[in-house]
Amino acid sequence: MNQPVPSAFLLEKYLNDQCTAQEKELVEKWYASINGKTDYLDTLSDAEQIHLQEETFAYIKTQIQKTEIKTQTISPTFIWLSGIAASLLIGLGFYFLNQRRENISQIAAFDTKKESISDTIYFRNNEPRMVMHKLPDGSFVWMHDNAAISYPRNFQKDKRTVTFSGEGFFDIAHDKTRPFLIQSGEVKIKVLGTRFNVKALEKQKMLEVSVVSGSVSVSAPGEKSTQEVILKPQQKAFFEPKSKRLTFFEIPSQAKKEIFEPVTIVFEETQLTSVIQQLEQRFDTHILLVNPDMNRCKLTADFEQQSLPVILEMLCTSLEASYTMSENTILIDGKACK
Repeated sequence: MNQPVPSAFLLEKYLNDQCTAQEKELVEKWYASINGKTDYLDTLSDAEQIHLQEETFAYIKTQIQKTEIKTQTISPTFIWLSGIAASLLIGLGFYFLNQRRENISQIAAFDTKKESISDTIYFRNNEPRMVMHKLPDGSFVWMHDNAAISYPRNFQKDKRTVTFSGEGFFDIAHDKTRPFLIQSGEVKIKVLGTRFNVKALEKQKMLEVSVVSGSVSVSAPGEKSTQEVILKPQQKAFFEPKSKRLTFFEIPSQAKKEIFEPVTIVFEETQLTSVIQQLEQRFDTHILLVNPDMNRCKLTADFEQQSLPVILEMLCTSLEASYTMSENTILIDGKACK
């Protein structure tokens, strides 16, 4: 019996270990049903084969005609075709690998930093700095490097759901009729309208949520039942997947703010060295100039309730510079000012 073909969105979740037990079973049953079948295309109905061909050729056409655009997404829909496209376009040279996860990784590979699969938008930040990504409802998320998000092109009428991995600061548009839901691994975050930071880094094996304004509900599976905590401003929650433990605590008051917390700061013909010193005093970060000659540059700007990523973007735009970020260290590079 043929298993239903999983969507590329589901395959991406599988690769990021974000599937539920039922989703994981569905993907693995599908893979087992087609592994080693060179005639897989013949098992599809005529309508399915036509649809498959249309998607494949539509993708090729978009690649040939593709030009630089300013929007955040493009729309290829062939991602899962790599295991069967050889029957349609032998010259593409797609093939299955031997190991299951490597195989599925090929099928669901996202080689560009932004992809759209039918009605699902996928975006990954491949830049060495934070990038702002706007969502269909007007919400936005400042994403650290390698952070990824996927969501429907049009949110449902009763809810707004996204899947997220990595680290990002969310600023959610208020809509009491449509709660905003974030799925990150086994953890679900529910909000109505607020500002908070999510850190779901695979290498740390722990998910962290901290709230700047509003409140969020964080739920995760426990050993016997679902756990849930409600976070208010200056509170943080941690979830350890291995122990299935969800905890939260108050964030102690500190002189320096997290980079995603807003501040008001004014610069009037201020030398760049002084600008950097003031930013380091306000935020928990360390800023270095790659080109020491930039010290002669001066900045005039009025930042009212802005986070560090916004300030850095405007600062670099003004100085025709760029920045990269690694953990809490920021490197600014640009030409010397005259």
